[in-house]
Amino acid sequence: MVQIKKELDQLRKSNVQLIAVSNSEWYSLFKDEIRNSIAIEGIFANRNDLLNVLERNKRTDSEKTAAILGYYEAASSVYEYANNLYKEGEFQIRLSDVKQIHTQLMRYESQLGTFTGIRGDFRREDVEVTESGFTPVKAYYLNDVMQLFVRWINQKLANSEYDKIKLATLSHILFETIHPFRDGNGRVGRIFLSFILIGCGYINIAIKGTTRDGREKYYDALEIGDDECEDMLRAIENGQKITASQVDAWLENSNIEPLQKIIEGRLRDAIKRLQNVDITQIQPDGLIPLRDVARFYNYSQDYLRNLINKGNLPAQRKGKLWYVKVRDMETYLKSVSE
Repeated sequence: MVQIKKELDQLRKSNVQLIAVSNSEWYSLFKDEIRNSIAIEGIFANRNDLLNVLERNKRTDSEKTAAILGYYEAASSVYEYANNLYKEGEFQIRLSDVKQIHTQLMRYESQLGTFTGIRGDFRREDVEVTESGFTPVKAYYLNDVMQLFVRWINQKLANSEYDKIKLATLSHILFETIHPFRDGNGRVGRIFLSFILIGCGYINIAIKGTTRDGREKYYDALEIGDDECEDMLRAIENGQKITASQVDAWLENSNIEPLQKIIEGRLRDAIKRLQNVDITQIQPDGLIPLRDVARFYNYSQDYLRNLINKGNLPAQRKGKLWYVKVRDMETYLKSVSE
């Protein structure tokens, strides 16, 4: 992770707009983040849906449109904000940051009527999360718990020796276990996760959610790590006073390794994409190694090889490597979207 930090700092020196929609490489990564994150919530949008909503001023299914626009506006603003705070050495968390993410995220769903709560306001009722193995904190304790959450994060941010990837991982598990909002907790939590990563000098990530396997790995990783978080929340509900300095003692045995591996893997993928030349700028008939096509278009090599074997994607084999023309890949994507 130290190497990734160095590589990102080097990119910042050569491109002051590293995290901005005007950066085509970053924007491509960001669109994949949106598509994957809303898919984890069961809202499936293909690349063409995103292009229609974000770039062509067209609309797709109303629920998809609301989810895409809400995520885009919430995440893009706080990511640039976190990046600026990092560059100035001023990154800290405020409770209002968390609430602002939710306010923007749920804007269009509120207009559509699919979200009927108060945007940016913590839930006022106790909830159960369907098909989950945890119980969120009771609504009565939410303000105190969230203030503790923010104080603990800021304490760790101030500690230069504390592993910031560990902090991002553990805070994400704790946030999802607290479940502070009536709806939108998963997306708010993933945006907040990337917000912390960016504020600590890293980059936003796209946790895989468009496949069942990706979603299950992510949910399993959260469930594996949330037992100690639940124990602490139950202690607070039973009247125990816990300070920010004591949170570590409660969470020190949390098994965060599965989720941390996911986060680290997605960070590595993100930095590779940011370092790559934009494939769409290459001659359409230029042959590109399959591994580079897979990385740029966010498909697995196995998936692309399967397309090749079925005859759905033209390719040429040179030695042990497959090569694909940009034109052929774009044609396939267009056929899928249609």
